[in-house]
Amino acid sequence: MAELPPPSDGIVLAHFIVSDDVERSRRFYTEVLGGRVVFSGNVTYVALSNSWIIINVGGGPTDDKPAVTLETPRDPNRVSSFLNIRVKDIEAVYAEWSAKGANFLTPPKQHQYETRCYIRDPDGHLIEVGQTTDPEGDWVPAHWPSSAPAGGSEGIVLTRFIVSDDVERSRRFYTDVLGGSVVFSGKPSGEPTNVSLSNSFIVSSVGGGPTDDKPTVTLETPRDPNRVGSFLNIRVKEIDAVYAEWSARGANFLTPPRHHEYEIRCYIRDPDGHLIEVGQTTDPDGDWTPAHWPSSTPAEESH
Repeated sequence: MAELPPPSDGIVLAHFIVSDDVERSRRFYTEVLGGRVVFSGNVTYVALSNSWIIINVGGGPTDDKPAVTLETPRDPNRVSSFLNIRVKDIEAVYAEWSAKGANFLTPPKQHQYETRCYIRDPDGHLIEVGQTTDPEGDWVPAHWPSSAPAGGSEGIVLTRFIVSDDVERSRRFYTDVLGGSVVFSGKPSGEPTNVSLSNSFIVSSVGGGPTDDKPTVTLETPRDPNRVGSFLNIRVKEIDAVYAEWSARGANFLTPPRHHEYEIRCYIRDPDGHLIEVGQTTDPDGDWTPAHWPSSTPAEESH
């Protein structure tokens, strides 16, 4: 895992979640997990460690995702992607967040390369909390990112875990198309693979059935890619330039960028069907206008 470089030019990764009660969700991500609200409007943004949680209600298809419905998890036990929080001291985090009201599925469980456990947010979104124990692993102290500019949280780093049927194919998409860089490949066959992209990380791995730390949860690629509860949200400064560049590299956008009230946006899917939003704010008082653009991004520089 590389040291954190200067900010990447023009893109920032955030995690979008659909909520039935945005205020309830805000309280969870601030009062329990320790984030802070940095923007409230039609949507709520919570800064947490190196990234942001974007919370909004669901809704039906729009002109830029004509077949996609956003909704809270229909079956919380069938999961294709989730927030993955890497920590330095899992016992301390488990105790602190439990005292604040987090309901863990189990206590931390020791696995071959890590100790981990899972919680759910109030809408049923799964969140992994894990501490690497392998001295050659991805998130050991020697490899720990050196800054966390969003929420300023000590000892945690946010990543996005996605389930892939072909991890190598997924790696090519997030590096060759979106411009990330591989910072860790696991054992024995490259799973999981961690790709750093702007301020955050994409962790790709195969799916699987229940485990001792998530006894009823099955990880799988999206069963219905048009029913979405959370997704990677990439904020950009120049959406037309990003659209042209990523299209030339092979990204299949659902539509060209579309103008909405406060932003221009479009969507792509990764090779496993995971939805990704790409958006540029046009509201001068909005969240990601140049005056409000984050001043640093902690993962590998992306272009």
